[in-house]
Amino acid sequence: MHSLIVALGRVDFGYTWPWTWGHLVPAALFAAAAVLAWRLRARRTAAVLALGVIWALAALLVVHDGLRFNAPVELPTAQFLPQGAGRVLDMGSGSGRATVGVLLERPRARVVALDNWSADYIVGNSPRLLLANAAAAGGADRVEAVTGDMRSLPFEDESFEGIVSTYAIDHLSPDGITKALAEAHRVLKPEGTFLLMVINRDRWLDFVYGPLAAMHGFHDVRQAWTGRLARAGFEPVEAGRLPGTAWFLVRKPAPRPAG
Repeated sequence: MHSLIVALGRVDFGYTWPWTWGHLVPAALFAAAAVLAWRLRARRTAAVLALGVIWALAALLVVHDGLRFNAPVELPTAQFLPQGAGRVLDMGSGSGRATVGVLLERPRARVVALDNWSADYIVGNSPRLLLANAAAAGGADRVEAVTGDMRSLPFEDESFEGIVSTYAIDHLSPDGITKALAEAHRVLKPEGTFLLMVINRDRWLDFVYGPLAAMHGFHDVRQAWTGRLARAGFEPVEAGRLPGTAWFLVRKPAPRPAG
């Protein structure tokens, strides 16, 4: 379903070309250099440069079919919002990849998409872009866009049955992460579920970005995020990995009976 919507051109999350098509640049450069080397009869050099072309095109394939930068987020677990209905907060929604994913996979849910709309790698990043993508996915009547800071959410305590946050909280400082997780805990109802997806440096990111992948820190961030979520008061439900991603499903425990 998600792939069909993207193929039909019905959604556009606005990611700038370096994120989605940037590998065509090294592919063209390697190809031009390989042709030149071949004409100069430097056949071994040409063969090495041809491998560079193959790498760039393979990395481009991973970006689109593995990392799926410009596609709706597919929820990795059926245990998120298991009742299928309720009010869901998308913390750091951007142009709506996770919002659209929830609208598609939980057709009885309503989504409040919160962002400060400051990401400059999204062309036209704004509530208007998110709402257009939600409408293209058939969920215009089930979404609300709110401008705000995930470190200080403008919502009452225990006002959401579910929360989703994808590749947003991990862009904050350590202090900001602590505040955002505390806010998520505050606005989630007891027994509500929180699906967190963060960038995880793995072999996929190393292959696609090479030395640039080091910007995302050490390999395998799962232990660090498990600890952060526990300190924020959540209890674990499920966890896993996808290409370039670690995900965690946690629950806010119900209050213990007095006495």
